[in-house]
Amino acid sequence: MKIRTFIAIDVPEKIKDEIFELEKELMKSAGEGVKWEGKEKFHITLKFLGDVNEEAIDLIYDTLNERLNGFGNFSVIYKGLGCFPDMKHPRVIWIGCEDPSGKLFELQKIVEEKMNELGFEKEDKEYHPHITLGRVKNPKNISGLIKKMESINFETRTGEVAEVLIMKSDLKPTGSVYTVLRKIKL
Repeated sequence: MKIRTFIAIDVPEKIKDEIFELEKELMKSAGEGVKWEGKEKFHITLKFLGDVNEEAIDLIYDTLNERLNGFGNFSVIYKGLGCFPDMKHPRVIWIGCEDPSGKLFELQKIVEEKMNELGFEKEDKEYHPHITLGRVKNPKNISGLIKKMESINFETRTGEVAEVLIMKSDLKPTGSVYTVLRKIKL
C-alpha cells in the first residue's frame, strides 16, 4: 500500500494558537477564494516524499534516526506574513520561519541528502521554511485579503525544535488529514 508521506517539524502549541488567531483575522478579509489550513496542520515541511510504499517507512525512519541522533535541539523564529510567489499573485499564504543558528537549514539539507540516497528526487528549488496558512483557489476577490496582509504582521515568536516527524497525509473530500507515523528525537 502507498502512503502519501512528508517529513516535517511540528510547531509549538502556543505558537499554533497565535498563528490561528492571525489566520482568523485574515479569513474575514478573504471571502471564499482561499482554502485555509486548520491549526492542527501547522508545520514546517523539511521534505515532501509523495506516495511511498508502506514497507519503506521503517527504512526512512531508521536512516534518519541514525543520522540525526545527537543533532541537538535548536530554536526557530516564527516571524512575518507573506505569499508565494508574491503579494501581487498570491498562491500560498504563509508565516515565515527564520533560523539564525543555521541548524534548520542544516537539518533540511541532511534530510534531503538522506532521502536522495534512498531514491527520492532532490528538490531543485531553494528551501524556504514556512508554515502554510492557506492556498488561494480563486484570486478574483482577494484584494481585501492582500490589503489586510499589508496592514498586519506576525510578531516574532521563538520555539524549540526537539524532533522530526515522518507524517502521513490522507486526502479526503474535506481536505487532507495529517497523522504522525514516526518521531525522531534530535
